[in-house]
Amino acid sequence: MEYLLKPTHSPAHRFAFIGVPHDAATSLGNPGGRFGPQALRDALRGVFSWRLQNGCLADIDTGIIDLSAVEVADFGDIALSYHDTALTVEQTYAAVQRALAAGYTPLVVGGDHGITYPPVKALHDATAGAIGLIQLDAHCDLMDFSDRQGRFSGSSGMWRAIELERLAPANLVQVGLRGYATVEQYTLGQQLGVQRISGTRFAELGAHAAAEQALALAGQGTAAIYLTIDLDVINPGEAPGTGWPEPGGLRAQDVIDFVRAVAPRMAALDIAELNPVYDTPARTTALFAARLMLDFITTRVRLG
Repeated sequence: MEYLLKPTHSPAHRFAFIGVPHDAATSLGNPGGRFGPQALRDALRGVFSWRLQNGCLADIDTGIIDLSAVEVADFGDIALSYHDTALTVEQTYAAVQRALAAGYTPLVVGGDHGITYPPVKALHDATAGAIGLIQLDAHCDLMDFSDRQGRFSGSSGMWRAIELERLAPANLVQVGLRGYATVEQYTLGQQLGVQRISGTRFAELGAHAAAEQALALAGQGTAAIYLTIDLDVINPGEAPGTGWPEPGGLRAQDVIDFVRAVAPRMAALDIAELNPVYDTPARTTALFAARLMLDFITTRVRLG
């Protein structure tokens, strides 16, 4: 087993970094998400290399954080069968299921946003009760099927998720939606009772109030909550390295604040649509994605 962060004491917190280098169903946005897992892995490893001293990091906002009993195991990138999208779903599901069974909190990294359904299903099947889902995203992702993308793609992940027996549409909270959507996906969400905090509403509420609302809705009657972050939720001026940049968007700092607010209640995380092909030479988006993952980890260590 390789480690992005190896504990020096018996681990009190165990995280599994699982790369899903998949963008084979990307037919509308920018291809290149398959390079995302390695880019995030390199960025996170760099932060630990530059900033970690004697097992500790200094958080400017909260002070010293002791990570000496934190394990971030690198499960590597899943060997995917790109010729068969349904098979890649099974392969991803099996990898996340193994991590959950071994007591790890999954940190799944894509790849296009089609990577979300398999780990959500794995959490669903590993949880006795109902589960909730918080989706940070510019887009609805409620497409059932298309001739170009099939049933499993970055446009269909939320629809596949709410087909699960114990994930009710009312426990799916879509945060940061903006711009224009298809009438079908917009109307479907309205009819099913999917909860939405649009980008405009988020700006009115502020990050902390939006997080409280999202937790209340996703947590209503559920035993576990999954967090998925599509990086196109952020204003593309701050995070250009993504598959489908959408004008407008949440500020990077607001996304950081939101993730910190919800992290202690989350059972699993994925970060999707990191696309190094369209990132800046300074790797702005990859470093931001690593920051979000580190915030998720450190907040759970402090408060989880």
